[in-house]
Amino acid sequence: MGQLQGKVALITGSGRGQGLAAAKRFAAEGAKIVINDLDEQSINSAVTVVRADGGEAVGAAGDVSKAADVQRVLAVAKEKLGGIDILYNNAGIGYSANKRFGVAMTDILHCSEDDWKRILDINIGGVFLFCKYGIPMLIERGGGVIINTASIAALRGAADAHAYTATKGAIVALTRAIAVTYGSKGIRANTICPGVIDTEMIHDTLIAAEGIRSVLVKGTPLNRIGTAEDIADVALFLASDASRFITGEALAVDGGLIQRVGIG
Repeated sequence: MGQLQGKVALITGSGRGQGLAAAKRFAAEGAKIVINDLDEQSINSAVTVVRADGGEAVGAAGDVSKAADVQRVLAVAKEKLGGIDILYNNAGIGYSANKRFGVAMTDILHCSEDDWKRILDINIGGVFLFCKYGIPMLIERGGGVIINTASIAALRGAADAHAYTATKGAIVALTRAIAVTYGSKGIRANTICPGVIDTEMIHDTLIAAEGIRSVLVKGTPLNRIGTAEDIADVALFLASDASRFITGEALAVDGGLIQRVGIG
């Protein structure tokens, strides 16, 4: 029997990248998956992949920054799978934001007010909305697990992407508060803080740039760049009973990148 047998996991931003890797991993461990993303094409592709591996999945399109969309996604989970046991707030925008969303990742002096608001609406607003409307559903089922995606940017300073960094720090703080407030309801909440992870989202905008990969590898004590599967395995640990006495934590998954003096 799998570690998540009989559980329902809603994973935002799971049409690709880290979210899709987690969906596949969770499904392999027996969970039923709600695939959420912005576009139907990505969702349908992800659902097909999970089902092809023998898993069970349904799709629910929606913008995490819009309350009506969030409520609709949660309604799909309720109507089709009976509710949720695991809420994985994975969706967010980072260094590929200019390409996908038309917002710039820059320092505070060069960040427009519109970009600031858009980044906050998606990155921290999405976590707020899914927790606001999702926590009652977890309580209905006797408790559950919340996993929020932040970044090592939440744990160290960086020279740019100030709006992004602010949202990731806020996610860590909010997750701790949720853990304290709802622990008595049987809810555990933890944050994953990925380092540089080689996914479609940042490959073309960062990792593929000339000379960047070698610099990142050299700066990482484990001597490689992370993969979506590295994050998925940590998410599985946090979603499962193996982490049953862990809550309110922010776990860096970065190959030791932030441990080096001068990094970040």
